[in-house]
Amino acid sequence: MVIARRRLLTSVGALTAGLGMPAIMRTAAAASRMRLIVGTLDIGIQQTVIASKVLDGASFDLQWAVLQGPAAHLSALYSKSIDVGEMGDTSLNIEQGRAKTDWSDTTAPLQVVAGWKNLNPAFPSTTTAVRTSANIATPADLRGKKWAFNFGGYNYVQYLLSLARGGLTPRDVEPVQLADGYATAAAFNAGRVDVYCGQPGPIQQALQSGAGRILLISDDLGIPGLTTFVARRDVIQDYDKSVALWDFLNRVRRHWQWYSQNLDAVEKIYMEKLDQTATLAKYSAAFNESRFRPLGGRLLRAEQNVADVLFQNGGIPKKVDVHAEFSDKFNTATVPEY
Repeated sequence: MVIARRRLLTSVGALTAGLGMPAIMRTAAAASRMRLIVGTLDIGIQQTVIASKVLDGASFDLQWAVLQGPAAHLSALYSKSIDVGEMGDTSLNIEQGRAKTDWSDTTAPLQVVAGWKNLNPAFPSTTTAVRTSANIATPADLRGKKWAFNFGGYNYVQYLLSLARGGLTPRDVEPVQLADGYATAAAFNAGRVDVYCGQPGPIQQALQSGAGRILLISDDLGIPGLTTFVARRDVIQDYDKSVALWDFLNRVRRHWQWYSQNLDAVEKIYMEKLDQTATLAKYSAAFNESRFRPLGGRLLRAEQNVADVLFQNGGIPKKVDVHAEFSDKFNTATVPEY
């Protein structure tokens, strides 16, 4: 596990002054200084958050951890190596659906505490793409094809629901499960697989050259497609930890405002820190321009529909209630206008 530290040296100060804040932010005195360990899938959001300077004056010490793929984040959360992990909004559907014990609002070991998305329809969260040479015109034509995906997040759900759209099951294709979206994209770009499920950014090489094309997007399949922060129940319930988490999420919200106003700087970060080409960095900066979405209402109805389809098509072994997977405790930090 690659870990980077950033010490934040000023107190909570005015953050808790006035009670426009939730109950967890009662007084500055009550918020003892805490260390918060936040896992991310790559260093992209770490670098843009740091560049935005929204962490200045934070009430906690922040430690970043980079872990590849949602499965690694789930493992790190359960082992308490991290407090918060990054994964797709449907990851806990699968986790709950495969759990030995039932989850409820009061017993779920993990919950989504924040989720963000680019609402521009030109940038779908995840896609099912096909190699042009594979001669795939419809989802039914996916039968017998070599199909790459990574387990645990909405890329995996994209795979399962794409199968269902074609009237197929995993037995009807040649599944290739890889560690994460980057490994999956590399296999597709190199022509080692016929089908890819994942974000469109990493396969721009194939799409722009005409070697690949998009067959289905997340919106076609009813997948909300948020990227989320997931926390353990003990972190959410602990007063001091939840204060630090509220502060962190509120600052990341402000970071998204900075992001939109500084796309040139973001592109430079992607080139210098993630070693992307200028063309890909420009696309990545636009693709990742996001906003937090409220955890409730229409989102949960869409999430429940995805979970029900997964159960009906054998993607998870039991029916689940997605309300157990989401905590709206931090909506006041992420979407205060909601």
